[in-house]
Amino acid sequence: MNYNILTYCIYLPIIAVIMVKVGWLFYTNGEVFLLHLYKQDETIVKPINNLLLIGYYLTNLGYAIITVAYWEHIQSIPEILSTLSAHLGIIIIGLAVLHYNNVLCLNYLVKSKRILQ
Repeated sequence: MNYNILTYCIYLPIIAVIMVKVGWLFYTNGEVFLLHLYKQDETIVKPINNLLLIGYYLTNLGYAIITVAYWEHIQSIPEILSTLSAHLGIIIIGLAVLHYNNVLCLNYLVKSKRILQ
């Protein structure tokens, strides 16, 4: 039995759900911070938020494709669990790092705007 195909069939739906769910949460909740940063100017906030969402999806899609392209050969069911855990864990940690990086950048921008006023 080819365990790689089975692992791909498990990995791809899980990563798709994580990508869409987390991306949508960032999109809806991040708009509040952007509105605060840009003084409630929705004409600039909506396009920026859309660009951030597109960049988020492209980054995650690229990672998922690269992960599948360089997947090691899986020979047993325990290896399936180990491989899935490692690859899903890496992308979840990566998402957390990206999120905190964005929060820190927005916080810096808000503070630097207050200093300039």
